[in-house]
Amino acid sequence: MNHRNNMCPTGLALHHPAASLLTQYATLGCPTQTGKPWSKKEMEAAINRGPHVSALVPAAIEQLRLEVEDKVRRGQARLVLWDDIKCNPPPQLKISPIAMIPHKSRLFRAILDLSFPVRLQNGTTVPSVNDGTTKTAPRGAIDQIGHSLQRIIHAFAAADTNAKIFMAKWDIKDGFWRLDCEQGEEWNFAYVLPQTNPKAPIQLVIPTSLQMGWIESPPYFCTASETARDVAEQYLQLPLGTLTPHKFLPLTQLNEDINDLPLTSTKDWKFMLEVYMDDYIGLAIPTSREQLKHYGNSIMYGIHDIFPAAVSDDEDPISLKKLLKAEGSWALVKDILGLTFDGDAKTVWLENDKRDAILTVLNGWLRHSKYRHFGIPFKEFRSIISKIRHAFITIPAGRGLMSPFNSILRKEPKLVYLHNNNELRWALRECKTFLRESVGNPTKCSRLVTSWPDYIGVKDASSHGVGGIIIGEMKSMCPTVFRMQWPPDITGELISDTNPTGSLTNSDLEMAGLLLLWMVMEEVCPHLAGAHIALFSDNSPTVHWVHRMAAKQSKVAMQLIRALALRLQVTQASPLTPLHISGIHNAMTDIPSRSFGSEPKWFCNTNEDLRSLFNTLFPLPSQESWNVFQPSAAICTKVISVLRTKVSTTDEWRRLPQKGKLLGTIGQPMSGLWDWTLYYRTHHTQSKSGPLLDSLGDYEQDTTAADAKSRLQQSIALSQPLARRSPWPQEQTPQK
Repeated sequence: MNHRNNMCPTGLALHHPAASLLTQYATLGCPTQTGKPWSKKEMEAAINRGPHVSALVPAAIEQLRLEVEDKVRRGQARLVLWDDIKCNPPPQLKISPIAMIPHKSRLFRAILDLSFPVRLQNGTTVPSVNDGTTKTAPRGAIDQIGHSLQRIIHAFAAADTNAKIFMAKWDIKDGFWRLDCEQGEEWNFAYVLPQTNPKAPIQLVIPTSLQMGWIESPPYFCTASETARDVAEQYLQLPLGTLTPHKFLPLTQLNEDINDLPLTSTKDWKFMLEVYMDDYIGLAIPTSREQLKHYGNSIMYGIHDIFPAAVSDDEDPISLKKLLKAEGSWALVKDILGLTFDGDAKTVWLENDKRDAILTVLNGWLRHSKYRHFGIPFKEFRSIISKIRHAFITIPAGRGLMSPFNSILRKEPKLVYLHNNNELRWALRECKTFLRESVGNPTKCSRLVTSWPDYIGVKDASSHGVGGIIIGEMKSMCPTVFRMQWPPDITGELISDTNPTGSLTNSDLEMAGLLLLWMVMEEVCPHLAGAHIALFSDNSPTVHWVHRMAAKQSKVAMQLIRALALRLQVTQASPLTPLHISGIHNAMTDIPSRSFGSEPKWFCNTNEDLRSLFNTLFPLPSQESWNVFQPSAAICTKVISVLRTKVSTTDEWRRLPQKGKLLGTIGQPMSGLWDWTLYYRTHHTQSKSGPLLDSLGDYEQDTTAADAKSRLQQSIALSQPLARRSPWPQEQTPQK
């Protein structure tokens, strides 16, 4: 088949549903619609604007000159003098600034800024190439990449404890450059070549290939790269030994980790293949080296069925440079998408150099934070916060520190000052602490996923107090009820119709109640490290705050979430599953939160009265007894101090005093109580004497239980990564 550039389906790829579409791209190029043609005046304005300032550095000019010469030699670009075409420029011609961005493997990476609008002298602007683009590329393939990392994390979390996960990576060299746009449409992606001599004739670079800065390049490229993944998976299904050894196969066997595996085995093995744009990521739990060889052959043959092999190994679409660095060699520890995975311990952490770079910046910011004149450029601030956010993929509690950063990002100031923002400084220090601790304590992947809860906590807060229950579901613990009464100054600050000038909302109290619930769970739930927790609240803002681990408006909620994040990091629990429970179905926690006299029928003068009332209204199976936990005065003061807007230090939250104690005779640990509690979901106005279960009909009980279970299952399912659709659907936007 005659094809343009370096993408063409062959072999098994010709039987893939995307074969005809990829054949079209290979022979005719990718469709390009970038809006109405520019006038000559608009073209001249863009040329006068010239390259981005980053491309005018002598080293950048020299590197770009060499790269352009290479692209011209390969037929992926051509050079045109503006003087030769300015009298009759092609109607598709659009000129965007080229930028040279610092890069880890070479001095610069060239990126065409196709989001840059043209500004005319009269003050008007011409939409950028990206703004004018009509999206026609298939979306199904690119939808997959956002879930690749989560799929890998979930695969590690699901692996058996004793399993060893081997990893390898393959990179497509010059990814986007391997696909062309349609004939004549390459003029849409022109740029001025920077030159050391400002008086030299203006040269325009006309790339024939897709450009990194174009919004349609990723979905077009993923159409090809995802298809190669599907084809590789078909090769993987073939019997071992079917494929002829690939020319690069020896480069997948360089690491000594594989030496402990036998040469051959008849035992089953597991494998998984992901692709993120141009990075192919292989995971395997093998029982022999032969299986890993088959995997390496399969992925490389799959790639070459889409991106044809080159005669010269240096020119091959599979990056030889990366293979020689042992990236494609099977190993138990591997850097993947900016994170480092350990396939033996099933742990993950931010790549060391990335973590150290962030810490260096944070140290510099904090060192100068006391100076009034020191301001962080917003672009730098946003970039570092984005990197911290990526790092916190491996430290889930870290999300609870982000609220002060989010406030700055919404405002977009030119400079970010630290000397007058205590909350921001605390957050930066705590981010440093979390990142430093990850060095010696990598995160178990099982901690990063949600699952059916081991323990369940339910709470309610009223204007009088807060109370809740804690029960075991997948793990056993003593069923526990607790309560705390608000002091007068807190109830006096609650906003209401009669007190519109108060400083606290009901949601603030509810969030404080949830923090107290968590600290009680730390005492009564055994083995919280890695445990899965579901927390129920009848306050929607609280559920939303905990789900996002962030708050926008309430500064009290921000500090409560911060405290919760610090405690979650100490306990090393898995991400919380917060769920809303309607007030009408929250009777079990209405009682302790209103047991201080606001509801005479529930008044409990002592904690023993509370236990007795619970044993009467909600009798446990097997005639077991409820336990009552009395939070210590020190813990209650810690929670209330946040409502009083007093900020505690990091160490104060991470090293708490005694949290309280269980009172009276301790009952027996129990599990599987979720179903049991669902039968008591009824409004507190039901019968006050005898078990509340008796007041519900069988149909209502079954409906309530099924609905609650369904919502919990849905919440857990939504936290799972998108299941891979293989082969991916041919979704395409019709062209106009």
